[in-house]
Amino acid sequence: MYLEEVEFINWRNLEKVELSFPEKTLVLAGDNAQGKTNFLEALFLLARGTSPRRAKDEEMIRWGEEFSYLRAQIREENLHFTREVVIKKEGKKEWKRDGKRETRRTSLPLVGYFPQDREIVEGPPQKRRDFLDEVISFIYPSYNQWLREYEKLLSRRNFLLRERSSGEFVEIYGENLINCGTKVVETRIRYLHRFVPCFQSFYQELSGEDVSLQVFYRPLGYRWEEGVEEGLRRAKKRVREEEKERGVTLFGPHRDEIVLLLRDREARNFASQGEKKRLAISLRLAETSMVESFYRKEVVILVDDVFSELDKKRRALLWQKIKNGSQVFLTTTEEEEVKELRGSSPLSFFRIEGGRIEKGE
Repeated sequence: MYLEEVEFINWRNLEKVELSFPEKTLVLAGDNAQGKTNFLEALFLLARGTSPRRAKDEEMIRWGEEFSYLRAQIREENLHFTREVVIKKEGKKEWKRDGKRETRRTSLPLVGYFPQDREIVEGPPQKRRDFLDEVISFIYPSYNQWLREYEKLLSRRNFLLRERSSGEFVEIYGENLINCGTKVVETRIRYLHRFVPCFQSFYQELSGEDVSLQVFYRPLGYRWEEGVEEGLRRAKKRVREEEKERGVTLFGPHRDEIVLLLRDREARNFASQGEKKRLAISLRLAETSMVESFYRKEVVILVDDVFSELDKKRRALLWQKIKNGSQVFLTTTEEEEVKELRGSSPLSFFRIEGGRIEKGE
């Protein structure tokens, strides 16, 4: 996939942007808080349909305006098409492809590397579940449907528990939750079997040493090895009385953990800051590889000021990994850092200040 040109209107602090990209690498340089991340967020939303910041629609509209508009001209092999989205303060987003409303919008192969990715490693279990669920949903649309159905069932069951509703209704929703949750857990585990070796390989390269790195799917209150459905059913029975007292569902994939063990210790608590950075980047490298494998085409890559967190050797290694034929959009506060990395490779260079983007040398 290749983004040929974009147009943004009233997007956060970017009042109006119109850019074309003759080169495969675009560098956007500027100080902090000028709009670099906002620019990448717009590209991410056009491709994946959501904000990497999990922002609400009204937060993405420029202050004082009623709407935001994003458009991209896209090339996939020999196919050219336009994707547009209009975001209003009230109502759903309006998506269009070549001027016609998209009733079944598909995600496009794009992966973003952001500084907040370190929260996947050091944050609470929800961060790791979200990372896993997002990439699986991106690759397998049916998983996203199961996940949404599970969340609806969970919300309804929690409501019934809080209201001390009939045990019969709670039991019915509990069984439905088990059926849907089984699909979610089994898909997560199958995906991890393919993802983990790739993740381990990238981390070994970035760290430059043969270090033990393991990933475990840790269910809470049941064992998936005995069969996920049966494990969830037993967990439901064990927590039945406690659920009545607390008024909340205490079993299921919404409580499970994905554990990263570095040198046999949980990375969340014991890894150094440098190790956490490398782990986060390796997670995204593995995600990129999985998306490329699924779509069988080049993936557009967004890199938000990530190179500044690495030493010279690891910056060069990461550059080689992400460049590899893909279109790359990279933001930085250090122009010389990028010029050194790119060598003789052509790139489009832009500068941003106060939300205004201008062509650089």
